[in-house]
Amino acid sequence: MKWFSDLITREGPGVRRDAPPKHGLALLVDVIGREWWALIQLNLLCIVFSLPIVTAPAAQVAASRICALMLDDRPVYLLRDFWDAFRHHFWRATALGALGLAAIAIGVLATWTFLGAAKANIMFALPMVIALSTTVFVVLTTTYALTLLARNGQNLVLVIRLALLGALGRPLPVLGALAIAALLWLAHIIFYPASIFMPAVLNFSFGTLVVTFGVHQAAARLLALDLSASQIGTGARGSAQLRV
Repeated sequence: MKWFSDLITREGPGVRRDAPPKHGLALLVDVIGREWWALIQLNLLCIVFSLPIVTAPAAQVAASRICALMLDDRPVYLLRDFWDAFRHHFWRATALGALGLAAIAIGVLATWTFLGAAKANIMFALPMVIALSTTVFVVLTTTYALTLLARNGQNLVLVIRLALLGALGRPLPVLGALAIAALLWLAHIIFYPASIFMPAVLNFSFGTLVVTFGVHQAAARLLALDLSASQIGTGARGSAQLRV
């Protein structure tokens, strides 16, 4: 079985050292072209690790971690890196997933309730719009938070704060990425049974890659800004101590 172990744990093909850096959709297409086989394997890992249901948030964070490594053109040892991220972020991912799911469920329930009331009284249309907008914002924040956690986030309070800033500052790329991920599942439904193998082969991992790409640059900037702020704060405290 050594050949199978080598196949799972080997590095990806990478890129030439003299190749110009790619950005935007060119980067996404390049990653898919280089890492398509690893993405299929990642899809299977997502399914297997999500089977107990409660482990789904941790599996999603681990998959986002793999996709972030691919987008950064860093070496990926699929099984080892996935397991390390899954194990390391399990409790934080579970808490974050439960918090996000509860908030989304409350938002959906409120939107549905106000929608029913608006059919009888137009005065409830405004609360319905507010509830719907809040639900979309919570979805964006949860998406940002899972990606930030996958990028070695340690403190949940910090992750949520940065996710709120990301959802406020750059919502459109994430909305587009979520729409593409939703289209994968819509295609599975429309072309069923011809598309019966889509979820097992690409829906989870390719959807995660697109979503991670959608928040990739914003997440990196948010982490860089937080690091800079931390360094400035540390420097200020150090100067104050020296003056004292």
